[in-house]
Amino acid sequence: MATFDQNPSTKTDMTMTPEQSFQALKAGHERFMAGKSRHPHSSAHRLKQLVDGQRPMAAILSCSDSRVPVELLFDAGFGDLYVVRTAGNTSYSDTIGSLDYGVLSLGIHLIVVMGHERCGAVTAACTSEETLTPALSDLVGTIRSNLKRVGMSNDVGAACRANSMESARSLVHGSALMQERVKQGTLRIEAACYTLEEGAIEWLGAVS
Repeated sequence: MATFDQNPSTKTDMTMTPEQSFQALKAGHERFMAGKSRHPHSSAHRLKQLVDGQRPMAAILSCSDSRVPVELLFDAGFGDLYVVRTAGNTSYSDTIGSLDYGVLSLGIHLIVVMGHERCGAVTAACTSEETLTPALSDLVGTIRSNLKRVGMSNDVGAACRANSMESARSLVHGSALMQERVKQGTLRIEAACYTLEEGAIEWLGAVS
């Protein structure tokens, strides 16, 4: 099983396939769940290794929620993950552009779109009575439109999972680069949902 290399060069992770990267992420989360986190790549020496460049093994699009500390959940450290965070893990043009950079310039071949239970942005999308600022209204409106497109009701739990899948699909549909890489099999985009009470990650499947 692939794991985070304890003493890598900054280019090591480019040799991993999408499946190997996915298995390494899952292994890191399993260590976290078992209380056996290794906290790799957390030293000042690791920082020095990364001065001249980064080669993260995966990208994570997650919610900005403070209860979802991505590197801790995957038992990862400096330089291991390329993380993009937005409220509701939404796929806007800025988000897509950031991940395009990761794929094009950093050689990333695995993207995980990870929502979580009891997400405030998704809850707002399921509750039309909320008073929101204009910018937040746009963000919530995007989530609401995506949920309506798939016939989602006001079940927040189901909506959080559906939102992750729709955000993942939006990445593929919104980026010609990602769409081509997915077709070639050199990029994998997985949707997931983090369960706050248990700390587990529910894997929802790959999108194309």
